[in-house]
Amino acid sequence: MNSIFCTLIAILCLCNSLLKAQINDCPYVFYDKNKTVVKWIEEGQLVEKTYLNDDFKKLKIETCEDFESKYLRLDTASVIDDEQNFTEVSKIAILSDIHGQHDLFIQLMQAHNVIDEKRNWIYADGHFVIVGDVFDRGDKVTETLWFLYKLEQQAIKAGGRVHYLLGNHEIMVLKGDLRYISEKYELVSKEMGMTYDQLFGVNTLLGQWLRTKPVAITINDIAFAHAGFSPEFAEGKFDIQLANQLFHEEIIDQEKEAIMNKETLKFMVKSNGPIWYRGYFRDSTFTKQTAKEILSKMQVKNIVVGHTSMESVMSHYDGLIYSVDSSIKKGKYGEILFWENGRFFKGQLDGNRISF
Repeated sequence: MNSIFCTLIAILCLCNSLLKAQINDCPYVFYDKNKTVVKWIEEGQLVEKTYLNDDFKKLKIETCEDFESKYLRLDTASVIDDEQNFTEVSKIAILSDIHGQHDLFIQLMQAHNVIDEKRNWIYADGHFVIVGDVFDRGDKVTETLWFLYKLEQQAIKAGGRVHYLLGNHEIMVLKGDLRYISEKYELVSKEMGMTYDQLFGVNTLLGQWLRTKPVAITINDIAFAHAGFSPEFAEGKFDIQLANQLFHEEIIDQEKEAIMNKETLKFMVKSNGPIWYRGYFRDSTFTKQTAKEILSKMQVKNIVVGHTSMESVMSHYDGLIYSVDSSIKKGKYGEILFWENGRFFKGQLDGNRISF
């Protein structure tokens, strides 16, 4: 019996070693006083380089095609939205809940000419919105982060914008709740000698970049949030600007006890807040009239959310609310929502568009 047990342990160790040897991960950029330290995983091994000033802009990493060091900026805030209300936008593309399924995400973006075959922005002056949850579950989270980091700069240069909204899984990771990270990132963290959330700490480029992202915005007359705006949110005590302020200043880097002791903060991180609410789809008392009342109070015409998984992009309550979590996280299929000339369409993986 002992020999069988030892054999199983040996097999598990061998499998772990083989898995570790196959792992590649995109870089993490750390700030250390006047130095910049870049770390990444190549064939299971940690690679680390230290740079002075902006010498790291010459760095090339063959195992991460979506990392382009020429786009790196020490001043991350300079490429981030400082607005939360955008008007006169000609067209919008929206999706959510990528959860590490980077290749499927790229395929969908290319199928609908948001990016070209080289993964560069070709959506002109349009706006692209990710309604949260790039993190967790899948094993290509870092690739998506670096891709979006590059894409938002390309979009601005073309007159467009990329908006990456924080979902519950972004907040969970930033606050050290690591229940849903993939086995790959457990191994990456171990190799790096730090916890996964520390890879996105306040002393990192990606961490600083993420901390400037909103949880909600409006574009034209459409409001966007990962989970949505509950009736309680819309009653008048909260608005989008306040929600973003509270997450940035009093939630992301604060202790749980301090958050739970303040009712406004507690509301934001609980089931009726903008990163967790599911009432549009799971509350039997929610009606079209309820949706109309929320829209009226928020002074918008539509709400677009992710968070609650569906089989496709869907319209609800006669087109008042749209859900864009099309279960990309399963790695098999996904859809994207478009708004153009006052109308919504859903884009399928084969490039077809369907009107609602």
